Amino acid sequence: MGKTPPEDMDFERAVGQLETLIERIESGEVGLEEAIGQYERGTKLVQRCRSILDTAERRIEELEVKSGSGKAESGSKEPGGDPPID
Repeated sequence: MGKTPPEDMDFERAVGQLETLIERIESGEVGLEEAIGQYERGTKLVQRCRSILDTAERRIEELEVKSGSGKAESGSKEPGGDPPID
């Protein structure tokens, strides 16, 4: 497993490492002590992914407000209403 700190990873890399950690822990490939350490790293990876997603969501909301779509203003997070853009 890489030693890159989660806060220095992009979303795809963090998710990939998280998936690998989960596979290793679930398979019993690691002992208890290592599993605990891997779990701790996994929680940091999850925090990183959430942070990246939160930032992306804020950027999208800002773009929607700037474009005048009004979706961010209404607070609606339901898919639907608008037809797809071709």
